[in-house]
Formats: sequence, C-alpha cells, structure tokens
Amino acid sequence: MSVSLYYTAKREYPISEQEWDTCQKIVEHYIAEYPLGEIYEDFCVYDLDAETEVNVIFEGATKLPLDEGEDHSMKVLDYWAECLQEIIDLLINAQWHIHVDDADITSYFDYPE
Repeated sequence: MSVSLYYTAKREYPISEQEWDTCQKIVEHYIAEYPLGEIYEDFCVYDLDAETEVNVIFEGATKLPLDEGEDHSMKVLDYWAECLQEIIDLLINAQWHIHVDDADITSYFDYPE
C-alpha cells in the first residue's frame, strides 16, 4: 500500500519556457538537498506533452514512504510541500488542486494574489 501527494495547476494561458525551467530548477534543488535519508521517490512532474486535461500547466505525483512510520512520512510530506509551495509562488494565476490520495489539502498552501 502506498500514499501519494498529487498536484495539478490549471491556467487560461500556458506555462512559459522560463517558468518551466525555473520549476525544474526548484525540483532539482529539493531533490539534491533532500535531508531525510534515502529518497523513497523523487518529486515527480509529469510531461506536459502527454495527454492531459485542458489548461493544465503543471502536474505530478510523489509517493510517500509508509515503512518508516507516520512521523517520518509527515516529514517527507512537509519537505515536498515546501518544494511545491515554491512552484505555487512561481506560477501566478494558476488554480491548484492538491491532495494526498483522497484527502484534499489544497487549502493548506498559500497562493499569490
């Protein structure tokens, strides 16, 4: 059994090349600086060239470890949530849907005005 963090951003206009490159740099930074032991799964961003819903500019999912206990799993969730928050801050005017399996956690993040 696994639990995953899912994230999707939609916007009326596409992600720019500069925004995409910056998103990739943010993700690479968090993967390189991961402080919680061996990475269970990298922060995964789906390929935008794949078939997806209309107006999706960013989406992905990351599995969370369950085998090291709930405390560790929550620390990992918090870490990847920090990564996601930086991306949220970057992608102005995006509408986000963020959840851990069936639990919607979209309201736990801050969104730029």
